[in-house]
Amino acid sequence: VQVTQAPSSDKTRDRHDYYGQHQNGILTPRPAAGMLVAFDVLASDRQDLERLFRTLNQRIAFLVKGGPAPQADPRLPPPDSGILGPQVTPDNLTVTVSVGASLFDERFGLATAKPKRLSRMQGFPNDALEPAQCHGDLSLQFCANTADTNIHALRDIVKNLPDLLLVRWKQEGTVPPQAPTKPGEPAQSARNFLGFRDGSANPDSTDNSLMNSIVWVGPETDEPHWAVNGSYQAVRIIRNFVER
Repeated sequence: VQVTQAPSSDKTRDRHDYYGQHQNGILTPRPAAGMLVAFDVLASDRQDLERLFRTLNQRIAFLVKGGPAPQADPRLPPPDSGILGPQVTPDNLTVTVSVGASLFDERFGLATAKPKRLSRMQGFPNDALEPAQCHGDLSLQFCANTADTNIHALRDIVKNLPDLLLVRWKQEGTVPPQAPTKPGEPAQSARNFLGFRDGSANPDSTDNSLMNSIVWVGPETDEPHWAVNGSYQAVRIIRNFVER
């Protein structure tokens, strides 16, 4: 019996452009693996805060583009975790940066730059909130084809900012594989692990006019200039009661 090679596809080299009018990870197609990490900012002044964001920007730019893993003296601890091997592949990684209301407290004198509608998440009726899994000064949303790429990116950022960022909590998730649609059929929203379709009623993300009215902060709003073309993010962990 003659055996033929199975078709293969390498998505690890696919990537999203890092720089643009809007951050990736908001209207970007749903990834297979996601992780959201909240941090406490340890910067002691605005100079440290600027160093934090400059370093964060540099690391994200490298991670979403990919390239050779950084090398160092072999007698010293390696600068890269090695999870992805000697070549860091982009793997469709996006890293979306969000800031919490607490970043605009008295520590850095940024009260006047706080977005008008940014507030601390409030408790809802029947919530069972765990303080260790709530709030944060800054959050990073990692999305990629594989969970390994997300973990690698997180470890890279934490390693390069040990004195400025402290992980407060994180939540990981994946989406089950979705069967391809037949030619001519519209793409369907994916089912979660409970069998429900997530996002089936979401507005059309390809409608620029609609996105400008409900997702993106526009220049005509009363928001600070730096927030224009950004958006708001709300994160809540939802309990689901399943078979026990």
